[in-house]
Amino acid sequence: MTNRNLYHMRKEYSQSSLEREHLCDNPFEQFSRWFEEALEFEPHEANAMTLATVDSNSAPSARVVLLKSFSADGFIFFTNYSSKKGGDISVNNRVALLFYWPQTMRQVRVEGSAFKIDPSESDEYFNSRPALSKASSALSKQSSPLENRDEFDKRVNTLLGSGAEISRPDNWGGYSVKPDHIEFWQGGVGRSHDRFIYSLEGSQEWSITRLYP
Repeated sequence: MTNRNLYHMRKEYSQSSLEREHLCDNPFEQFSRWFEEALEFEPHEANAMTLATVDSNSAPSARVVLLKSFSADGFIFFTNYSSKKGGDISVNNRVALLFYWPQTMRQVRVEGSAFKIDPSESDEYFNSRPALSKASSALSKQSSPLENRDEFDKRVNTLLGSGAEISRPDNWGGYSVKPDHIEFWQGGVGRSHDRFIYSLEGSQEWSITRLYP
């Protein structure tokens, strides 16, 4: 493979400066404000976020998942609890999230702890999903080796064709990431980006600090 030099790839940012007075005192309110703008301008899934986990050997993993709910209690996503990410969280529930919205030249970085949500909440979301999604989740051994994709698809179609009610598997459900740090980044002219980090002080109070670009 030939080496590929990417030094010339450079996007100029044109956002006006982000100042402290532009920010909400509460990071969840600030996230909601930016998220609504991302929904308006992003052509694809504005709720896509990178989830980073660490396993028992301190080896990191990252993948894109979808944010399905957020509030002052945390950021919620759903997955197979037996998956790689679920296994990582079971031994180390410290995780990080990253939202990147190129159209608004912003990103939000979240650090916190992940906890399983109440099973009734997982049931509610699972039951709202399309039948194909429910069947796939019910039969998937996520992150395990799959020898034959056609065979898996056949099993999914058989389950769908049976007309049986598909209930949420015990090993599938939601996690809530309860943050203690949330950083808001906005691209600036000449790579002089604006960064503010909210840090949880005690149980309820958030401090806000500007960081160097």
